[in-house]
Amino acid sequence: MADPRFDPTKAVTFDLEHGLVHLEGAPARIVVPAEGLMSLCASAGQEAAAAFGRNLGEAIGRRIARRLASGDQPAEVSVREASVEVMVDQLGGELSLTGLGSLGLERWGRALVLVVDHCPLGRVGDSLLESILEGAVTVATGRPARVVGLGREEVRTRFLVTGAGAVDRVRAWIGAGTSWGEVIARLHGPTSASPRRGEA
Repeated sequence: MADPRFDPTKAVTFDLEHGLVHLEGAPARIVVPAEGLMSLCASAGQEAAAAFGRNLGEAIGRRIARRLASGDQPAEVSVREASVEVMVDQLGGELSLTGLGSLGLERWGRALVLVVDHCPLGRVGDSLLESILEGAVTVATGRPARVVGLGREEVRTRFLVTGAGAVDRVRAWIGAGTSWGEVIARLHGPTSASPRRGEA
């Protein structure tokens, strides 16, 4: 069976008669300004904002798992059998529908780096985006995953998908001013491979 591509057709529907917005038949959504959302998250505090982001990401992960499910096998098995490129395509489509920017992929040796461009939440929203991506990857694959921000360059932010054991080290290195490239080199060793970027 061919890997399914993300299909945005009728993914978002507007029920103008009742004033409702639906995403793939899920309960009603609302459209809010990015600045207002970040103001609310700042007022709620870091822990509450992270929980909110993870909840949003988990909903994304469930939609991806449902879309990729095939036959009688559990959805997480189908997702694990899908290529990384298919996962990035699906996750990128979901981020676009949510209005959180465009997603790409870079591979540096064994390191998997998700790249988000043009997220309207800006630099202050990178930690929220980190939680969203972590929730989505964890639920979609059925396996615990951690996502940690590597840094921002203008409208582009990089996030490393890793295990729990590496998160504290990565945060410490980034906090000490280590470049994201050097962080990856420390984690996975030097590689001569060039990054591969796949736009979703």
